[in-house]
Amino acid sequence: MGRLDGKVAIITGAARGQGAVAARTFAQEGASLVISDILPEIQHTATHIPSAGARVEWVQADTSDPDGIEAVVEKAIASFGRIDVLYNNAGVILGKPFQETTLEEWERIIRIDLTGPFLMSQAVVAHMEKQQRGSIINISSAGGILGYPQMSAYGAAKGGLVNLTRCMAVDLAAYNIRVNAICPGAIDTPMPREYIKDMDNKEAVWQQIADTHLLKRFGNSHEVVSLALYLASDEASFMTGAVIPVDGGHSAH
Repeated sequence: MGRLDGKVAIITGAARGQGAVAARTFAQEGASLVISDILPEIQHTATHIPSAGARVEWVQADTSDPDGIEAVVEKAIASFGRIDVLYNNAGVILGKPFQETTLEEWERIIRIDLTGPFLMSQAVVAHMEKQQRGSIINISSAGGILGYPQMSAYGAAKGGLVNLTRCMAVDLAAYNIRVNAICPGAIDTPMPREYIKDMDNKEAVWQQIADTHLLKRFGNSHEVVSLALYLASDEASFMTGAVIPVDGGHSAH
């Protein structure tokens, strides 16, 4: 406990799933938080986070939109005066053949999954540069390092986020700002369950997805957040530019 004592973290996409687990974990480890989501459930999540005396603020905002980003960053600075950690977790998925993906769908996925983290990071880095330190954690996907069927828009966005992470690490090293990416495999959260909910054979599809991993199961949010906690902490002070799969061995074969 206390691995993030004294740190201020922004976590996007924190209303549920992996983002909500990250918020609870970071608070338990002593971080003061600003959590955001486009979903109204973000208020409920914020009021039910146990913490080690740390404050938790929330903003309902679209963090793929400059106005939403400004609201989140301003809340952090007004509340805590600094930002030490940015956890770019907000994202959406689209499963659709390449040939059938519309321009509107393509632009929506790129805007939320790639442009959003880019703009949010720029806004936060403006403050981290003054501090001469910070940690940015981008949640990409195994789909950002592998080619999946019917995932062209999602794969392009998450693959872009992988290389954006590396390029940011290069540009920001002089300011002691570390940037790393986590590439989860299939994690048991609301996102994959919504993805298969209308399929006639959803139980079989769920098992088929699980079986693509060497460990033959879905991961859970804690298995991803534990790595994010390490990357956010001073224990990871020599890590930047890393792209780390947490995928049950899926990318190994």
